[in-house]
Amino acid sequence: MDITPEEAARTLAQVHETRRKVLRAAPPMFPAWYPVAVWAFVTAIQFVTEIPPAWWLGIAVPALSAGLVLAVLKFVRDVRDAKLRPHSSVVDPWAWAGFTGWLLVTVAASAPLALWFTELGLAYPRTIMGLIMTAIVAITSPLLARWMSRRTARRAER
Repeated sequence: MDITPEEAARTLAQVHETRRKVLRAAPPMFPAWYPVAVWAFVTAIQFVTEIPPAWWLGIAVPALSAGLVLAVLKFVRDVRDAKLRPHSSVVDPWAWAGFTGWLLVTVAASAPLALWFTELGLAYPRTIMGLIMTAIVAITSPLLARWMSRRTARRAER
């Protein structure tokens, strides 16, 4: 079977275009719901330690912890069973550096926010902080996951 240089070049261009489309359509680097679930857990713990009577702790903390364990197990299953995962050689380390920075900023911002609410004399400052941080994470987590995926796709295209 003979193939002309033009046919070979066209076929190679089609392969590159298909690879580019697949990389761009790949699922996000991590499930965006997971950080939201963790912050919802933090908020719920803040709520049960701040508002209800103390006897609730014996019921609420084990129930919330079981919910977090289920979320972790689902996360592990989702990541393990992902149909398309990039090879470690093409994962952009700056994408994970961005994730780490985002994580550190969201965690580091929570304590000053709760302290500020306490200084303002707001009722239930930790719960309010948890609700605000959960909303921030819910808004930014999908954006972060897509940004990480785009960086990895660009690196894989090289």
